[in-house]
Amino acid sequence: MPGRFTNLEVRDPKLITPISWDLLPSWEKAVVDKRGFVNSREWAPVDQRRFRIEPESYRTEYSIANIGRLRAHRIVDSLATQLTIRSPAVHVVRIVVFERGAARFILPGGGEPAIAGLSVGAIYSDEPSFQAVSSDGDSRLMLTLPAGLLRQKLEALLDGGQVGSVAFQPAFDAIRGAGATIRRMLASLFTELEHSDSLLTNEVAIRSYEEHLTLSLLLGLRHSYSELLLRQRTAAAPANVKRAEEFMRANASSALTIEAIANAGGCSIRSLQLAFRRFRGTTPMAVLQRIRLEAARVEILRIDQAQSLTRIAAEHGFSNPSRFAQLFRRTYGAYPSEAFRART
Repeated sequence: MPGRFTNLEVRDPKLITPISWDLLPSWEKAVVDKRGFVNSREWAPVDQRRFRIEPESYRTEYSIANIGRLRAHRIVDSLATQLTIRSPAVHVVRIVVFERGAARFILPGGGEPAIAGLSVGAIYSDEPSFQAVSSDGDSRLMLTLPAGLLRQKLEALLDGGQVGSVAFQPAFDAIRGAGATIRRMLASLFTELEHSDSLLTNEVAIRSYEEHLTLSLLLGLRHSYSELLLRQRTAAAPANVKRAEEFMRANASSALTIEAIANAGGCSIRSLQLAFRRFRGTTPMAVLQRIRLEAARVEILRIDQAQSLTRIAAEHGFSNPSRFAQLFRRTYGAYPSEAFRART
């Protein structure tokens, strides 16, 4: 696979882990030493007898690329292999969708295995006693991300509340709803990474993809905090949103920045943006624009108003009269001049 991928072929499943270590991003190497990583992941052929008789039949092809805090893998097994996680585990979350074949995922604590295939994806954490058993001739796309990234986004969604580990329901519908969106996101990412000139070499683009992915996972798939998110979604907006809105109304005529609004809300810019997206369905700056537009409309409709429309627009933060007129008409169904003439 060309582009940003590193390609390798492994003939003995036992060699997958030591070879993978060399391709880990620095953030993952920082949380576990090499010996711990190699000892914690044991790959083996499912059919040991066949491996002894015809070892040449076994081949695993890897294409791996590191993108920011994410790691993308395309894995193709000629014959069925099994992965077992032992202590110490790396604190990561893995999302898997299949291009061909299937796999069985056995989670710690017993229970029915999760079966993933062409129509069912899987999401899981590396935990001791976890097992994954792939089928003959399978091909799968896997995306690995640090568990801390999901916790960080979840805390922002919960208005700064502290959270622990996020346990996802391991199997998800990969052809409908949020699961289908996530599958398309992975497919799009792999397509982009096949080109060395992809925009995903840009740090801002990488962070945007991480943001979109983590929100899609947390808001679209079932996990241990889904009910809490649902309750908060139906509750009143959190205090940071209310404080920010009060500040914007009181200072609508001033040159406000997103930093100033977040400070007034008592939270970070990212937390404020996430809260507005969840509880208002838009951004803080879009809400500020609506507040300014409404204030301008009130001025236009005042009977004793003698100012020009251009001056009213400028005083309420709209330096472009044409843009102001279009926004006004889109919001209120008439141009400012029409509203001005109709006020009496």
